[in-house]
Amino acid sequence: MADVSAPLTKLPEPGDDRVVYVLDASGFLFRAYHALPPLSTSRGEPTHAVHGFTNMLLKLVREQKPVHFAVAADSKGPSFRKEVFPAYKENREAPPPDLSQQIRRCREIIDAYEIPVFEEPGVEADDLIATFVKKARDQGLRVVIVASDKDLMQLVGDDVVMYDTMRERVYGPPETEAKMGVPPSKVRDLLALMGDSSDNIPGVPGVGPKTAKQLLDEYGDLDGVYAHVDEITRKSTREKLVAHKEDAYLSRRLVSLRDDVPVAVDLEALRWSGGDQRRLRQLFTELELHRLLGQLTPESAARAATELETLFTKEDLSRAVEAVRKAGRVALFTAVDRNDALSGELCGVGLAWDEDRAWYAPCAHRYLGAPSMLSVADLLDGLRDVLEDVGIAKLSSDLKRDEVLLGRHGVSLRGGSFDTTIASYLLDAGKHAHDLDEVARSELQVDLVSYDRVTEKQRGKQLSLVDVEVERARDYAGQRAAVTWSVSVPLRERIELEGFAELMDQIEIPLAHVLADMESTGIRLDAEHLQEMAKEVGVQLRQLERRCHALADEEFNVGSPRQLETILFDKLGLPVVKRTKTARSTDADVLEELAAVHDLPAAIVEHRVLAKLKSTYLDALPKQVDARTGRVHTRYNQAVAATGRLSSSDPNLQNIPIRTDLGRRIRDAFVSEEGWEILSADYSQIELRVLAHLSGDPELVDAFAGGVDVHTRTATALFGVVPEEVTREQRGQAKTVNYAVIYGQTHFALARNLRIERREAMRYIEAFFQRYAGVKEYMEAVIEEARRNGGTRTIMGRRRMLPDLHSNNRSLRSAAERVARNTPIQGSAADIMKAAMVQIHGRLEERGMQSRMLLTVHDELVFEAPPEEKAALEELVTDRMEHAVELKVPLVVDRGWGRTWGEAH
Repeated sequence: MADVSAPLTKLPEPGDDRVVYVLDASGFLFRAYHALPPLSTSRGEPTHAVHGFTNMLLKLVREQKPVHFAVAADSKGPSFRKEVFPAYKENREAPPPDLSQQIRRCREIIDAYEIPVFEEPGVEADDLIATFVKKARDQGLRVVIVASDKDLMQLVGDDVVMYDTMRERVYGPPETEAKMGVPPSKVRDLLALMGDSSDNIPGVPGVGPKTAKQLLDEYGDLDGVYAHVDEITRKSTREKLVAHKEDAYLSRRLVSLRDDVPVAVDLEALRWSGGDQRRLRQLFTELELHRLLGQLTPESAARAATELETLFTKEDLSRAVEAVRKAGRVALFTAVDRNDALSGELCGVGLAWDEDRAWYAPCAHRYLGAPSMLSVADLLDGLRDVLEDVGIAKLSSDLKRDEVLLGRHGVSLRGGSFDTTIASYLLDAGKHAHDLDEVARSELQVDLVSYDRVTEKQRGKQLSLVDVEVERARDYAGQRAAVTWSVSVPLRERIELEGFAELMDQIEIPLAHVLADMESTGIRLDAEHLQEMAKEVGVQLRQLERRCHALADEEFNVGSPRQLETILFDKLGLPVVKRTKTARSTDADVLEELAAVHDLPAAIVEHRVLAKLKSTYLDALPKQVDARTGRVHTRYNQAVAATGRLSSSDPNLQNIPIRTDLGRRIRDAFVSEEGWEILSADYSQIELRVLAHLSGDPELVDAFAGGVDVHTRTATALFGVVPEEVTREQRGQAKTVNYAVIYGQTHFALARNLRIERREAMRYIEAFFQRYAGVKEYMEAVIEEARRNGGTRTIMGRRRMLPDLHSNNRSLRSAAERVARNTPIQGSAADIMKAAMVQIHGRLEERGMQSRMLLTVHDELVFEAPPEEKAALEELVTDRMEHAVELKVPLVVDRGWGRTWGEAH
């Protein structure tokens, strides 16, 4: 037991059983509400205050491990202070609706934590805490007040500290005196003299903290001040004190904390249990507090499979295969030693084909004392007939990954029918994650054991899955197969119910097969070409650095935002455009704006662009060539972008700039197979064509149907000229306006992009909508429909939920409206591209062609073909891309051939 005789001047040791923690819930909730930016769930429920409050609570229980815990809550009705002084807290506005909603949620979380809550009619939380402190002291207990309210500092003493978790500060008597200027015993009289504007406590007008401190230092307390008021030499202070004596004593009454509230301090009743972890998990999942979920005690996923069995021999595997054949479907989980299907080592396969059991077939565990098991070859040979049988449905959490991995070993995975990640993505594309861990939490309220947990360090060495005992790997892989099986039924029901079955079965699942082939194939890279470019760019960067130094008239680290900030704003005196929380911003938008008044910002922008290209592509890509294939293999992300677009990573090949000479030269490093050629097929203005289809605007439809250049047509409306008189610059500005409308840009953003006055930008947008009135009607209608339905859909039914359309926060609501306008256009363009990819890939397989699809980059597809297939490939690609989906206007594809990607595009 801790020594309770020593003063409590800091936080006690975690788990001290003679300490009681009492939390001022309202204070922290209000602080979190005002301190954090607005957040909401995918359903639109506000959560930023809940997030801040819960994060504080989790931190407290994790670090301090309180044995005895209580929460003090404010009364819902007015306190006795309102009777004494009707103007008490009169200046406070009613809580906004989104705060009231979060207050209720925080109470649910406190209840789920099973922390006793003390509240009394007409009594404020501060009075409850004061009473709590008195009764705890009477029992020889110590108290930690978890709060930040200065009123509560009058309770601090040798056995009581106040802990502000948000600022990570502990206030004992010395810290209180350092902050308030007086010891805890005088805080009440200090507040009585100086008043408190936040609570509308009058105090003595004109007496601030400094004067109040001086008076208390000299005369002891408020009574002493008034007993010697005639001795105060400063006339103005003396007159104020005399004139407002009643206010001073009224204020002291208001700030004095009652310590006689009828509450019981029963140690056993306050003993904290740790909370209802399942209820907390349900609440955190419902509120989408994803990061905080990981801080809860993991709940076993064992209930997803009541029995786990290991398949060690060929006979074991044969029995499993027979059972799978009888079931007609199987859930798979391929256990790999790292998250890379192209190079990771297969350690075993998890299987599930009924509700109550799961199996694990190990094949590559290599630790001392490891049992005899199948080889990788024997395992896959034993499973081959099942894996390649299209008649046996395969359920997975990542079909693409499984197909790439198994394909490396000569097994063609067929019959893929369900992917939990894709299902989660289709049901709510806006969720932060769709992996099996997240699906298990949201559907089953269980936490799966993570790969990192299974392979955690032992004796200082980070393990690989091959080093892990078979039993632990069985629990890891077998449970994941079991969860995949378990969640597939409810997810499939929701997919059917909400109208996503065709999108999943005809587009997304087949697309996983297409992407697996593309990832496995990769693309050849001319590393020497990039290395030569890297040398050239290195020289340019050094020249630019010297130029920056000359423009600044001193040497500095061009890559340091802080040093650049000092140069731009302190030395050169350039105007501060934008501030962050800690500094004056030097981001790209700021530098672009400052470039109009000084040459240094423009040089910095150029340096940053070049440095980024060099590090991201010129230096990095040669290192990412696979030694086995001699090609670069990007990874396509099918369930990331909320619009439905694909993204790529490791490396990201979708952000190589095409409009700069350097970007085009980088594309020249991507080359065809020896003797083959690359075909680039790029949709022409697909988003504007989709807009014409969705809006039905006669001007847009007529332009595309007649092959008229739509940017030129828009320019005639903006500048009042005939098509023949439209200049190249005017067409460029019209193009920017066309896409600004698609992306829902404001006239402020358009003005910045075109470097024109805001009034002129507004005129451009108005002129656009006058020419294309049907587009304006469509944009208004799509927002109203999204408000009614909770989100918006593409032409293929892909949905994006937009809860912030109903937000009270104007900026969140405006952002949601922009997304509502853009998503049907951009998402439909993504749907069309995906449909084209599936159809083209299917035709290539049907015809047994050698030609291969290599890359998809936004609206472009990249192929390589042998000479004898060039004509057939171009005809096939053009036909399928232009007729993947039938619109009111024609889809047009631009094609090009070349030895390199740069030549072809």
